[in-house]
Amino acid sequence: MKRFPLILLFILFSFTLNAQERKVHFSSWNTVNIHKKISRNWSVNAEFNFRRTNFLTDWEQFIIRPFVHYTFENDLDVAIGYSYIKNYNYADFGTPIDAVENNVFQQLTIKHAFSKFSFAHRLRFEERFQQKIVKTQNDSYTIDGIRHRNRFRYKFQVAIPVYKSKTNRILNLVMYDEVHLDFRNGLRPEQLDQNWMFLGVSFRVNKHIKIRTGYHDIYAKRKDFYINNQIWETTLTYKI
Repeated sequence: MKRFPLILLFILFSFTLNAQERKVHFSSWNTVNIHKKISRNWSVNAEFNFRRTNFLTDWEQFIIRPFVHYTFENDLDVAIGYSYIKNYNYADFGTPIDAVENNVFQQLTIKHAFSKFSFAHRLRFEERFQQKIVKTQNDSYTIDGIRHRNRFRYKFQVAIPVYKSKTNRILNLVMYDEVHLDFRNGLRPEQLDQNWMFLGVSFRVNKHIKIRTGYHDIYAKRKDFYINNQIWETTLTYKI
């Protein structure tokens, strides 16, 4: 049973090894997450995602994501939120011109704590409203309306304490795998969209600040190839 979370993680991301053609690039993703507890059960937070690529010279994405939580005790969390996503043209295999996505999402997080580790499931359903990119007669691109898509995301995360300081601060090993399923315009999955895998550490600096940093590997499925984004990711969470 102690090895079950690691075995499950391996099963979830093992399919990425079957990709035939890969287009690889390297990124740095940095997130600031501000969290405010309003009452015993209600809280709000906002994420600001700064995602750079091509050795930090180009923008890949910029995301603002506010949401509201209702927590049942300590192990069940329900949230609703909104995402503003700016996608940039950074490579020939990416979006051909800069474009914006607005989406709303509903999210359920279930946490389980044990003596030696903890794990969590996060289920998120997104209604995505993306600017539609079309090719013009002179072989350039322009925005022509909005395209609607639905997507489901399932994330399984494991945290294992590996070091405890003299001040009782704990360094955790963090692993997760997140599958993205494209529903297109319907309510059933049509195809795999992306798979995310993360391995890193988290550390609480004080009662307000927590830092998580590590290696994040993404496979994004496209029509004729896979995009493999290899990322160093750092998230700073600040609790007010």
